[in-house]
Amino acid sequence: MKNQQEKSIVIMLKTIKERIDKKFIIRLVKFGVVGGSGVFVNMFLLWFSKDQLNLPLTIASLVAIGVSIFTNFVLNNFWTWKDNSTKNKYSFVHRMWRYYITASLSAAINYITLIVLSEYVGIYYLISNLIGIGFGMIFNFGLGEFWVFKKEDHE
Repeated sequence: MKNQQEKSIVIMLKTIKERIDKKFIIRLVKFGVVGGSGVFVNMFLLWFSKDQLNLPLTIASLVAIGVSIFTNFVLNNFWTWKDNSTKNKYSFVHRMWRYYITASLSAAINYITLIVLSEYVGIYYLISNLIGIGFGMIFNFGLGEFWVFKKEDHE
């Protein structure tokens, strides 16, 4: 039984290694840079909306998330997945609505994490927001890679 488990783990690791190539790593780094800019946009707008405009945290967060989704889509479309641009399976508008679906799910992860950690656990809201962004980012990259910016299947 143990030998079979070891073989399964080796096969799984080989499969992961085969799927992770130089382009994938570069794309992941670019995604991180875009995400960093999105974190800046999100954090600034959250702070500005809550502390300067005195919006409730629940509304300020939605404003910040909504704007950062748009800026991240544009940067990811024209930079992170630029190598897919002529080979994309879907049109720009189709990719955009797919990105908004993906980002909305990521935003829900971000939002729920923010509210739960800040309102119920007592963690400072900007720290809670960063944690939520991290969880959402992992989800968002996976769907971006395999659904939103997918290349044609015949390649």
